Parts: sequence; structure tokens; C-alpha cells
Amino acid sequence: MNLTVTGHGDVTGGRRDMAVSREEALRCPEQRLNATERVRGLYSQADPFGEERNAIADDDPVETGEYLVDGERDPRPFDWYTYRLGPVTVAADSGTAEGSARAAAAPAGARDLAVVVCAGTNATVPTAVQACTRARITALVVRADSSLLDSANLTTALLLRPTRSAGPPAILRHLNRVVRPVRTVVVHDLTDAAETVPSVRIVTVYGKLDGATAVEEVASDEGFAAVAGRVAEHPRDAVMFAGVRPERAAAFARALREAGHRGARVAEERVLGGRFLAEAEGWLVGTAYADADPRTRAFAAAHRERHGHSPAPWAAEAYDAVRFAAHGLVNAGADGPSALRSELLRTPWQGITRRFSYDPGGQFYDADRDGGAFLYRISDGAARFVARADDIGAGG
Repeated sequence: MNLTVTGHGDVTGGRRDMAVSREEALRCPEQRLNATERVRGLYSQADPFGEERNAIADDDPVETGEYLVDGERDPRPFDWYTYRLGPVTVAADSGTAEGSARAAAAPAGARDLAVVVCAGTNATVPTAVQACTRARITALVVRADSSLLDSANLTTALLLRPTRSAGPPAILRHLNRVVRPVRTVVVHDLTDAAETVPSVRIVTVYGKLDGATAVEEVASDEGFAAVAGRVAEHPRDAVMFAGVRPERAAAFARALREAGHRGARVAEERVLGGRFLAEAEGWLVGTAYADADPRTRAFAAAHRERHGHSPAPWAAEAYDAVRFAAHGLVNAGADGPSALRSELLRTPWQGITRRFSYDPGGQFYDADRDGGAFLYRISDGAARFVARADDIGAGG
């Protein structure tokens, strides 16, 4: 499930957004999402704060119905949740590209809409960005790093992190500044080749790693024992896993350990899952989010005090995104939402997780100075914070 967070100019705007959302389902109980998918039997209800099931928001309209795909015999349940807290509304998109477009498109029609914060994944955010572009609404992309967003600077969107085409900064800096291997072997898992090719090209085409490199490709129906054996023949080589599935990364980590390799082993954030953590003792992982960085400790403490638990991954980054948008709106003054994107591009802004800055020519996100890249080490089945990318190797 992914969220679209929308900041309205005032509480009235947020309430209007909720009212329109609820009325739309009652007025049009059957709606086509795209050429092959539709929903029917839509019904909506809402409870004000303190009544029925609502204990967290000022409004909480919920739509329920049936989801149908052309060519499939049986419908599936459809649930779409929205919440309002003051002037801020949140739409849960059900974790699909179509749901993400719906979540972004619904508030995009609001007259006083200022910004949409897209905190979802690569599977959903590109579609949400398209909806915001059509509505000429500024969209801030928090988490997604798909190469499909490489041209987002040509739309109304702003990326708050580098895409995969820029490579994993923390991993590259660790290898170049600390490990300094004679050779790095990139093990490319072809299970999701379209998503992982950009990371491989950073090494093979753009030469972002110092020293020699080699690439070992592993098909989706192939195990890792053979490639692990070849890697282990050169124990001083570093290994970079180019894949996104935790179970595949876990299988490779286990095979590499059993083959006896003890050199540097690195991967990127999407492999972080229970199976990988259990097998990857000593691995280093580059992320674009931080949950234990010294600069986010005050945020984490405040979150625990208010909500009773530690913040989830990406919570601090989403918090920064909202503050970044508020900073831009204040500086835009009377021009408001229409000037927001230009104002955000104009001057750098320091958040708790990173420095938001953009290239003045191409409007690309600048990841070179405090750009929000972090390094974690896997130890005792958990990912433990090591350093910000800018601090890696700083001691010489």
C-alpha cells in the first residue's frame, strides 16, 4: 500500500476534498480506471473524529466495491481509504499503479491544492506523477527511484532523491574510499533486469568504480552456487549484488558464505528483508533513508512519544518533504501553489535527512553534497547504521 499526501491551503480546502471524494462514489457507482480495469458497486461512508471506527483523523471517507479486470471471471474486493487531519489529506492507493493514479487524480482537481507528496514505490509513483502533471500540480517524489522518473524534471514533479540511473552513492563511496579493491565483481540477477540494468551500467559504462570490474549474470531460474564458487577463487575481490529481491539476495549471500568468500560484499536498499538479513552477516547496504542517523534522533524520539513506536523507514524523509513544501509555499508568498516548484528549485534547503538542492541547468537532484545517501551494515540479523555517504572515508 502506498500513500499520496496532499496539503491544501486551509482546512476548508481539505474538507471540500473529502466531500468531493465521497460524493463521486455515490454519484458514479461504476467507474472505469483504464482500458481494461473498472470498479463497480461503489459505496462510501465517513465518520467524524471520535465516532464509530475513527480515532485518528478529522474525516475518514472509505470507498468499497468490486474490482474487475477484463478477461477475468471473478471480481476482487476494492477498498480505497482517505483521511484528513486539518488541511492535510492522505489517500491510500491499494498498492497498484491504477490505484495510485486514482489517489493522485482525486485531489488534483481541488481548487486550492498546493502539493502532492508521493511516498509510494516504483510500481505506483510514475503513474501518480503522470496524473499530477496533467493537473499541473507539483508532486514531490520521496522514495521511488525508477529510471522511468529520469525525465521527471520535464514535468511538474521534483525528485527528493537520485534515481537508479545515478547509482547507489553510499556503496560506490565505500568501495572507492574504504575498501579500494583491485577488482569488483558485479553479480547481476536477471530476475528483474529492467530495474537493475541502470546499477550495472553505472559500473560498466560510466566507470563510477575505481579499479577493475567484472560482471557475472545469473538467470532468474538459476541458482548462485556456480557464480559464488568463481568469486571465491579470488578472495580479495569485492562483490556488488545487482538485484532487488530479498530472497534472491539471501540465496546469493548464503552461497557466497558457503563458498568461503570473505571480501567486501555490498547491495542496495531493496534487498533488505527478513530472509536477506538472516543470511547476510557483514554485508553493507546503501539506502536513501535513515532511521538511526544522529540528525534524525530528535525526530525519532518525538515520533515514539506521540505514537508509541519507532518511525518506519521513510517516515523522516516524508516529514522532510512536507516541511520542504511548506518552506516553498511561505517563500512563494501571494503566488502560492503556482510558483511552488520554481521556488523549491531556486535555493537549497536543509532538512533533517538531507540537503535539497537542484542543478540550475537541468533541474536534476544534486546528490553530491549531503544528498541523502546512507550506509548500513548487517549484523546479528539487523541493518545497523554506519555513516552518511558524505562521511565515508572522510578520515583518510
